[in-house]
Amino acid sequence: MKLFLKTFRLIGKNKNYEINFKTGLNFISGPTSTGKTTIFELIDYALGSKKHKDYIEISENCTHVELEILLNNSLYRIRRMLFDFRRPALVEVFNDERKIFENLGVYSVIDTEKENSLSNFILSKLGLAGAKISNQTFSFRDLFKFSYLKQTKIDNEDILSESHWAKFNKEKSTFEIIFNIYDQLLGDLRASLKKSQDEFRDEKIRYVGIEEFLKNSAIENYGSVEIKRGEINSQILALKEKLTYNTKQIKKEGQNDKLSELGDIVIVKKGIKTKLAIDFDNHEQYISKLRLLLNQYDNDIERLDAAIMGMKEINKYEFILCPNCLSPINFDINQNNCCMCNNSMDSLVENTILLKNEKRSITKKRNELDKHILVEIDRKDNTELQMKRVEEDIRHDERILEEIAEKYVSPFVSEISFINLKLGELYKELDELDDSLRFIKELNRLGLLLSDKEQEVENLEKQISERNTLNDKQTILGNLSEKFEEILKEFEFPKLETGYINLKNYLPYVRNKKYKELGSLGAVTLITIAYYLSILIETTDDKTYNHLNLLLIDTPRKNLGATSNIEEFQDESIYNSMIKYFISIGNELSDKLQLIVINNGYPDFLPKEDIVAEFSPNGKVGLIDDI
Repeated sequence: MKLFLKTFRLIGKNKNYEINFKTGLNFISGPTSTGKTTIFELIDYALGSKKHKDYIEISENCTHVELEILLNNSLYRIRRMLFDFRRPALVEVFNDERKIFENLGVYSVIDTEKENSLSNFILSKLGLAGAKISNQTFSFRDLFKFSYLKQTKIDNEDILSESHWAKFNKEKSTFEIIFNIYDQLLGDLRASLKKSQDEFRDEKIRYVGIEEFLKNSAIENYGSVEIKRGEINSQILALKEKLTYNTKQIKKEGQNDKLSELGDIVIVKKGIKTKLAIDFDNHEQYISKLRLLLNQYDNDIERLDAAIMGMKEINKYEFILCPNCLSPINFDINQNNCCMCNNSMDSLVENTILLKNEKRSITKKRNELDKHILVEIDRKDNTELQMKRVEEDIRHDERILEEIAEKYVSPFVSEISFINLKLGELYKELDELDDSLRFIKELNRLGLLLSDKEQEVENLEKQISERNTLNDKQTILGNLSEKFEEILKEFEFPKLETGYINLKNYLPYVRNKKYKELGSLGAVTLITIAYYLSILIETTDDKTYNHLNLLLIDTPRKNLGATSNIEEFQDESIYNSMIKYFISIGNELSDKLQLIVINNGYPDFLPKEDIVAEFSPNGKVGLIDDI
């Protein structure tokens, strides 16, 4: 699948809140005001929407939203600050070798036409960068509209924004891009490929230049730099000891007040430097211990998660024999009690609450410890900065000492001059090593960008090779119409006669009437969901299609059941048939699509493994579950 949502995460002030998604069907259930729709809206925000609603609970508890996504099998993490809509998004890429996310860059979310926009970044990974529709830049936001069926669009009577086609028909053109029947797309992709190839070549030149510089410097990685730094520091230490000895000998030969005073000052500064060095080492050791404690907290949280899940799962199994003595188990027991010991399960609830409280407490300690580590790192960096300043002062004073000492005729003067000359050379080597470190960091960053740009060029070349000829429009719409009618039948659509997608306007028709002329919002709901599902399913197999293979549906029950004003749509079997269809395609096409559904409740036949989040009616379990 082209875009796969892996993890949604809110970064909290005291703890983080996250939901992990899977392929196929994902169901999020819970009453109103528990945060279900908020999840979709903040996913939309992470993917570049201009703003989100003013959520009081989130503003009081959270600072950022993170979204981990797979784009053509590469894992990225997008991070946006909440309630600060103009701030750019941070994008990181997962380094498979180091098993960590590394910074890729920041991308604008305000202007989707900018080269460094989040929209352009995502489209480049999909092989669609540079496309234009209706004389405007094609954006990821245009494409995402076909993957996000908001609650306000479930019964929308303006599919594809038909009412604005006289001046604005981007959604209709996007439909053509999705099915590769847009005749301008191939030319746009070729122009974009030329631009991406030029950018790749320029980045390659920079990368090779830095790489050659480091090779000629006999420095290839961080490890070799640190080894070389240690060798130089050892030489400097030995030379300084000689310098101190020679200076003392000169002072004995002729007591010069200024020389003596300056020498004492140098000794005091060296004492300060030694103390700072000890403080620096202590900071490093302390931070290492804190990180070990942080890892222990993470392990404890994982252990508690496993315990909570285990307590819930064990009573689902039906044992024929006792696991301990292998004797038959008496099934004439209270089914609300434990299946083996017949004890009340009330303690299970209490133990689960205790475990959750313990987890919340440990998570809070863990987040506080994380903040404390950052403070200690700042203190360590500040100590290192002070140490460097003292070293510079000492070098300055020692050079003055050398000049004063040279006034005396002494066998130690020439040696002092040689030592200072050698020290100057060694300090220059240290400065060059620092420059090398900067080059190494830049080389690593360019390596990530180069790999990403190379993948982008490959995607574009693949897209162009697969789109040398446009798909046949009549065949595409014919297949789409068949799938649309098939879905409506599965939905048990009342009084179904014919269902098809119009060849000219790409809009759905039922009973030979346009979808919005049927006189029922219940009918519009079913038709709209069937329409977007048919687009999703029909684009899973053909490589020339450009759908994201993702669909988010918010509240499919809208206008169905008791809420419908039309009697024929109040039948509960219609809603149940819809959920059954979700389950079936989630199973049959689990490796090809991702369907994420939000609804208030679900039928008993929905598989538990398809429920990725379930919020409670008492408000204790919700998106923000500790307020």
